[in-house]
Amino acid sequence: MKPKVALVKGGSRGENIARSLNLLGDDINLKGVKNLFIKVNLISRDNQLGATHVDGVRALLQFLRERYLGKITITEGLRGTAQVIFDKLGYPPLIKEFGVEFFDLHNGDFELVEVYDANLQPMKLHFSRQIIESDYRIAIGPVKTHDVVGATLSIKNLAMGALADNGDKGKMHQGHPVHNLNLYLLAKMCPLQLSINDGFTGMENDGPIRGTGVDWGVAVSSCSPVAADCLAAQLMGFDINDIGYLWYLQRMGLGVSTMSEMNIVGDNPEDCYRQFRPHSTFAEQRHWRDERVSKLLGI
Repeated sequence: MKPKVALVKGGSRGENIARSLNLLGDDINLKGVKNLFIKVNLISRDNQLGATHVDGVRALLQFLRERYLGKITITEGLRGTAQVIFDKLGYPPLIKEFGVEFFDLHNGDFELVEVYDANLQPMKLHFSRQIIESDYRIAIGPVKTHDVVGATLSIKNLAMGALADNGDKGKMHQGHPVHNLNLYLLAKMCPLQLSINDGFTGMENDGPIRGTGVDWGVAVSSCSPVAADCLAAQLMGFDINDIGYLWYLQRMGLGVSTMSEMNIVGDNPEDCYRQFRPHSTFAEQRHWRDERVSKLLGI
């Protein structure tokens, strides 16, 4: 069965996200869930463009609370700044309004997970135990170009954000080939159950922090995170062959990448296409393929 991907284009961020979630319907199965985590992207307190907008999170919480009364944790992991950004971007009212809590992953527990260094030697990094042990993981954040892997969407939001902010995030940067490999490995180890790519206002040029805004008006949601991110990337004008970690995920059977393999509900993709201007280093980023990595993965 083709994975369902909701695509909505409209004039309100909250309405777009609410409609996309309603289009997914029963795909969002919260039966038996006891510990739900929402990973937001709060990379910048000075630039709302680069961070998850509270209006999108409010629409998500409204949808969830109509179906689920259990524990909901909104989370980010930034040493010493996550709570500050959470407060500055207007998140505190959500705690009382929806009975949720905020948790800085940096203050939590971590498990060692194995990735690779630039020489393809095993390397251990600290990954949030709270995220690993949660039984339903959602990532919601803005669509942005990126300075290493072309585009940053829901999968990367969780994979990078759940690493300890003690230098481990920096250790992921082992060159374009291995960085993409490591993102694939982390996404495989700790997958999302629901992806929400908020493209109401995206970021192009030198993302993920210093780019410029794109008034796009689009939301892409799915319980198949690979499909959600691949559709969003293609509608941003990217070829999945140029986004290494997404290519690995679809190639290794963890999701689909082409629109013909998806059940796209909502608006017509042709009406949602917008060519994002990539990062200034994108020509270099496209050289992510490495025969050593292909041999390692057996592809």
